[in-house]
Parts: sequence; C-alpha cells; structure tokens
Amino acid sequence: MTRDPADSPPVIFRIDGRKIRSVNDFYREIGSAVNGPGGYFGRNLDALADCLRGGFGTPEHRPFEFEWQHSALSRRSLGAVRRGQNSLFEAIQDVFDDAGVPLKLT
Repeated sequence: MTRDPADSPPVIFRIDGRKIRSVNDFYREIGSAVNGPGGYFGRNLDALADCLRGGFGTPEHRPFEFEWQHSALSRRSLGAVRRGQNSLFEAIQDVFDDAGVPLKLT
C-alpha cells in the first residue's frame, strides 16, 4: 500500500531571526531557508504570498511549515517598518495566515 504524501510529516523550513535586521535580510533569509544560499522566495509581500502557494522550492504534494527562530529579535528590527497600519513583521504573519501555511514563532 502506497502512503499518501499529504499524510507525511511536514517539511519544516527554519528562518534564523538573528540574521534579520532589515527587509532585505528577511527575504534573503527565507530564500536561503527554502532554496539554499542565495535562493529566491519572494522580494515583497505579494511575491511571498505567491511563493507560499507552492512551486518555488516548497513541496507540492507534502505539507510544509516554517519555524521562525529568534523571532523576537526580528520583531524588534522589522517592527519599525510599516506596511499600512501594521508593522512589516505583522504583515508577514498575515501573509502566512492568508496562505494557510503554519508559521511557528520561537
């Protein structure tokens, strides 16, 4: 009997918040987490949303999630950057929520 890939444990991509001090740092770090050093995984919130839908390094037939390690450090750095009424940090969380992709803050 073949196991359905959707029943497999999720692939976990880890973002190192210690490396995030700017908007560019965030996109560089998430790109590296998913696609290796220098990898692409969006350069703005709309592109991030597209990437979270799959096909840009995430598994297409297996669940995946993100763990943002040392997220409190990133929150301080990205909290000053505003996107509408929210900080960039909050806007990033909203993009993950809207895409239905788990984002664990540690």
